[in-house]
Amino acid sequence: MLTADLKDMAARVAALHGPYEGEGPVLTTAPVLALGVFERVGSNWLSDSLRAGMPQHNEPFRQQLSRKHPASPHNRVPLELTGGAWLGELELHHLVCALSDLYGHPRHLVKETNLLFSTDTTLTLLPYSPVLVLTRAPVGIASSFARGRLWKRWGYGERYGQVAATAHSARWRREFESLLPQDDPEELVALGRLIAVNALLLARALVDREHTVVPYEQHVEDPAGTLSRVAGLLHIEQPAPAPLRPAGSTAADATFATTGHKNELVADLDRRSAERVSEHVHATLSRAARTLDPQITTTAAGWLTGDELYELREPVVRPRGTARPAATTRQVPLPVYCPTPGMSWRNTLVTNREMADLLTMLHAAGLPNTQCGVNLLLCPMAHERGGRLHFDQRRRRWTVSPGFETHPAYWVTWAGAAAVAAWSGARLPTRAEALEATSGALPAYNCGYATGDASSVAETGRGAGQVHHLVGNLQIWCGDGPTQHAARPEQRFLFGAAWNTPGTREAIEAERSRYLLGSSRGVGVRLVRDPDTTQATGLGAWELAHRINGWVDGLGDPACSPGELDRRLVTALIAAQGSS
Repeated sequence: MLTADLKDMAARVAALHGPYEGEGPVLTTAPVLALGVFERVGSNWLSDSLRAGMPQHNEPFRQQLSRKHPASPHNRVPLELTGGAWLGELELHHLVCALSDLYGHPRHLVKETNLLFSTDTTLTLLPYSPVLVLTRAPVGIASSFARGRLWKRWGYGERYGQVAATAHSARWRREFESLLPQDDPEELVALGRLIAVNALLLARALVDREHTVVPYEQHVEDPAGTLSRVAGLLHIEQPAPAPLRPAGSTAADATFATTGHKNELVADLDRRSAERVSEHVHATLSRAARTLDPQITTTAAGWLTGDELYELREPVVRPRGTARPAATTRQVPLPVYCPTPGMSWRNTLVTNREMADLLTMLHAAGLPNTQCGVNLLLCPMAHERGGRLHFDQRRRRWTVSPGFETHPAYWVTWAGAAAVAAWSGARLPTRAEALEATSGALPAYNCGYATGDASSVAETGRGAGQVHHLVGNLQIWCGDGPTQHAARPEQRFLFGAAWNTPGTREAIEAERSRYLLGSSRGVGVRLVRDPDTTQATGLGAWELAHRINGWVDGLGDPACSPGELDRRLVTALIAAQGSS
């Protein structure tokens, strides 16, 4: 797809949300883009600080698009090199829905911290979005990587090879081939090169686009002042500071936690390691000066200053098991439905084991989860990125990370949640039903990064005949969504509190929604039944596969809007609902 085609798609999506020329509504509904010079640049602090006033999207292009999708940052083939008709009907529909999902009022915050060679594509798809550039000194980034062992945990050795291969492709080799040699470099060398190249690609893409720089070091030294400046730029009310975790309280895995307070710039690196990273950042920038415009290299170099601000401390050797202790499978009650007036609520959230069983049966029935780079039912992630469900290609079945079988399934799309409901002879609750059921409920259990991840579906102190985690642990998908223009892609409400969201009553009841194929590490599945539905009314895996495949096959109808196409999927998945 050529740049002109991308621009046309972006304009059509923006048009669904209002005029897109001049001072039209789209300028206030287009999302804010927070783009990092690399990972570990304070993006979680920013998004959590603004959560109360801005719906959040965490790396939608990196996480929601399979690496086979032409627009994915993980795709080895640069999008513009794939020719003309590169998008099939499913890929096109998903991308339109995913883009539309980012628009809204109040405007949304979209953070992407490591787009590399897909930076141009992302900015082309969101032409009306204001841009925040999140920067951090390379020594600080390297310290965070070393402290969490992120290079190995997140597979950056393989990632370097993929990025280097793209740098040597026809489109990029003149400017970037010399910056990423395919020489199997050691970790600190490769990290320094990647930091510099990502900053250069971001500076290159923003040459003619206004942007605001938000340095990590500034928010550590003056968090309130930094937040006030950002809120002013975005014309939103400055949110109250997030509550801090009590002293001595540490999440089991704090990789993504933002409730701890940093008030000093310290790098857990020895002097040689710090010098090694800085050396290769500067060497890469120097080589770039031979092939890139001076404005680009000067901008990138300015973003990567500040190493001297960090106090170096000898790294503490941490036992390998403390970063992410293995989960243990605990006894959970069998699924039962607890009666309430007019309906019954299932006692536990849907587990990883249940989700794996359904995905395996659907695969056997001819419905692979991922088609044409689009994840239909669940977004599969590596375990160290929070994924708990994995497809075993050799055995052709879905498996669960050991110890997480009785933890609730997340990264589930609305289509996946609705499929589970139809298979179980149940349905998803409406937002109104969830509000009524949780009125006067106990405080949310497991929220605000208290444990660093979702816990078992069995809530301490609750019996088999009681509803566990009515609020807390995970938010849930609802069966209904907001009223909007019929042409726009359908959305469905999310409700409640999750391990990684606030647990206040205001946050629990806040209205939020996502598109049908969207997913999140904080959203799972809660089932309800009406009086006339039982397991016997559920749909079998073969019938479900037939219905969803039929929807995919019908996406090429040129007479249908995205909203009409989505409503066909909704209709296909609600056959198990009762008279409600």
